[in-house]
Amino acid sequence: MTTLDLTVRYFQDSTPADVACREEHFCRREIPMPLPVAQTALVLVDIWNTHFIESWRDRAEQVTLAAIVPVLAAARRAGLTIIHAPSVRVAAQYPQGQCYRPATDTPPAQPPEWPPPAFRSRTGPYAVYRNPREQAPGRPLHWAARLAMSPHIDVQPGEAVVATGAQLHALSQDRRILHLLYVGFATNWCVLGKDYGIRAMKDRGYNTILLRDATTGVEFPDTLHTLQATELAVREVEQQHGFTVSNHDFLAACRVTSAPPLQRSAGEAE
Repeated sequence: MTTLDLTVRYFQDSTPADVACREEHFCRREIPMPLPVAQTALVLVDIWNTHFIESWRDRAEQVTLAAIVPVLAAARRAGLTIIHAPSVRVAAQYPQGQCYRPATDTPPAQPPEWPPPAFRSRTGPYAVYRNPREQAPGRPLHWAARLAMSPHIDVQPGEAVVATGAQLHALSQDRRILHLLYVGFATNWCVLGKDYGIRAMKDRGYNTILLRDATTGVEFPDTLHTLQATELAVREVEQQHGFTVSNHDFLAACRVTSAPPLQRSAGEAE
């Protein structure tokens, strides 16, 4: 079976028996990890054309062009399964987005009795508990009306489009996929937190690997210069959920996997 031979990184939060198990002794390590191509998919998370955070949108577009577009091209050449996971609103724009609708996607017939409906909707006496983004001054979602896939990312025939984690699981089950390689946005929001993201799919039993150069998180004013929020999201993956790999190593592995077999000369011994 053809393999994609990666060097992956993880964060080791334990120590050898002769070293005190203290945080200052934790470290990152690398190991070789061969992934059978037939059982491996590239998952592209929320690679959109717009966003309400303008500075983040500009940075994400740079990452898309410089890092994700080459990764997608290499993954296609290597024969990996390509899965676009762009959220419900965007997936509905593609016919492939209708292919996987397992029963678990169906909303319950009756709303839960608890918490009370007014509390769940944060209305009336519960308005003070509204989501942070809904607190003053708030931000109207006028940008969402224009939401679509990034113009730099195309969906080719034979590639999958999913809207939910249940759909991603159903597709992976049908195609016998065990290994999910993640690229896309935003690292600390959707790549980690969506139901088709790393946390959820790791909990379903999949081997999850983040391409750490092909993503960026949403930063804070005091982390923007160093992209520390993105770095902490990468560390969470490496410590709790799976592994990361650099674009350099991934692209190198794809080149080897995509290379045609060497031809023997007429006089070369078998």
